[in-house]
Amino acid sequence: MKKCFQILSMEDAYKGFLHLKRFRLQHECFAGGWCPEVQRERVEGRHAVSVLLYDPQADAVVLIEQFRIGALGHADDPWLLETVGGYCEEGESSEMVARRETREETGCELLDMEFIGRFFTTPGWCGERISLYCGRVDSSGAGGIHGLDEEGEDIRVDVMPFGEAMGQLFRRANSTSIVVGLQWLQQHRAELRQRWGK
Repeated sequence: MKKCFQILSMEDAYKGFLHLKRFRLQHECFAGGWCPEVQRERVEGRHAVSVLLYDPQADAVVLIEQFRIGALGHADDPWLLETVGGYCEEGESSEMVARRETREETGCELLDMEFIGRFFTTPGWCGERISLYCGRVDSSGAGGIHGLDEEGEDIRVDVMPFGEAMGQLFRRANSTSIVVGLQWLQQHRAELRQRWGK
C-alpha cells in the first residue's frame, strides 16, 4: 500500500562542493496516522555512473585508487580501491558517462558493457543514485596515473587478478560500487568469460 508524505518546507542549508537541503516534513506511519513533524538534512546527489572494469582474457579487474575524504579517520588508509565513476552532465546518458570516465580515469576503452543495477548509496541522508555496470576492457596496457587536474583528481590504476581483487573486498575495496560490483562479478564471471571470450 502506498504511503503519503507532505513537505512542509524546504530550504538550502549549504551550497559548496556539496549541496545540502533542509526539509521539514511529515509522513504516514505503518501503524496508521501521521508521524510528528521531523526535520531532515539531505545532500543533493546527482545521478552517478560507476563501472567495474574486467578483462576476461587475463581474468583481471582494472581498479582505481584515490584519496577519499570520507575514509579519513575511519580507515587505516584513506586511499581506497574503487571502480571508475563520475556524474551525468546535461544531455549525457549513463553509457556515455561510463565510456568517458573509463577513458579519463584509466586510459582504457570500453569494449562492451553489462548493466548490473541502479541503487541509492546512503538514502538516510543523501539523494545520490548510482547506475553500475561491468565493462569489458583490454588490461594489457592499463596502468599509470590519470584524472583531470581541474577536478583535483589524482588517480592510480591498479590491475589485479580476479582472486586478488576479491581478497581486498571489505578491506581496501570497501565502498558501495566496488563491493556490489565484485560480488556481482563473482556470480557472473564464468558466463561473462564465455560470452566475452576468455
